[in-house]
Amino acid sequence: MSVIFKEEIGSGRKATNSKGMRSYSRQFRLETTSRSDGPYAVGSDTNLPAIGATHPEDSGAWCTTLSVENTEDWKGWTVTAEYSSERELSETPTSDPVLITWNSEQFQRPAIVDQTGNAIVNSAGDPFDPPYMMDDSRRVVTVTKNLTTVPTWILTYQDAVNSDTFTVDGVSIAAGKAKMQAVTVSEVQTRNGIAFRTVVFSIHLQKNGWLLEPLDAGFRENIAGVISNIRNDGDDELPAAPVPLNGSGAVLSNPTPATAVYGSFTVYETKAFSSLPLS
Repeated sequence: MSVIFKEEIGSGRKATNSKGMRSYSRQFRLETTSRSDGPYAVGSDTNLPAIGATHPEDSGAWCTTLSVENTEDWKGWTVTAEYSSERELSETPTSDPVLITWNSEQFQRPAIVDQTGNAIVNSAGDPFDPPYMMDDSRRVVTVTKNLTTVPTWILTYQDAVNSDTFTVDGVSIAAGKAKMQAVTVSEVQTRNGIAFRTVVFSIHLQKNGWLLEPLDAGFRENIAGVISNIRNDGDDELPAAPVPLNGSGAVLSNPTPATAVYGSFTVYETKAFSSLPLS
């Protein structure tokens, strides 16, 4: 039982150029010596192009498909190889170039400060309750890469923010501006006998970073380590709304939008993004 490679069919050669994307077809004739040899055995013949192999005339086009057809009773076979320049493939799937796309997603967040950093408050200096909402669009980078196994970082990078400056798709991202979002891992796939998984992960970008920066305000103050309730001037009653503080625990004197103080908290774990499979 064996498969016999006969020849490439000259009349089976075709080519198309559609808006710069080149595609090719080549056809091959093979025979089998046993009825038990089917399309799998024929398509696995080593004389055929491998998926990811380059076209013999165009090194910028890669074999993407092999179609096997029984054309003469049980022993005659025609195999059609399709090539495309749309995306580079490799005979080794994990050597495929990374695929990167850019998008945006729209969110909402409380409008606490204006574009200059001043607090958004009413004419009496009180924050609006509830606060008004504003658009919070984020740039989203989606990275697709073939890996041999489920990546070990899939849990440790959960909601992580970049601790380093890294480059993705030629764009430099400063520390603290990127956050790991969704990660998907495909089922095990096989190309040319090599098992792999396609890993897709999304990174959300924020130009102002991912620090939590709430207004420093409350109903108590801390003076030299002594914490006590804040009382209204004049009537000694408890305030009805949080009172602006000065960043050190004391009541902020004559608070204005320009003098309001905001905290700065790192709430997400930080990781080096330059070690991710970005290329």
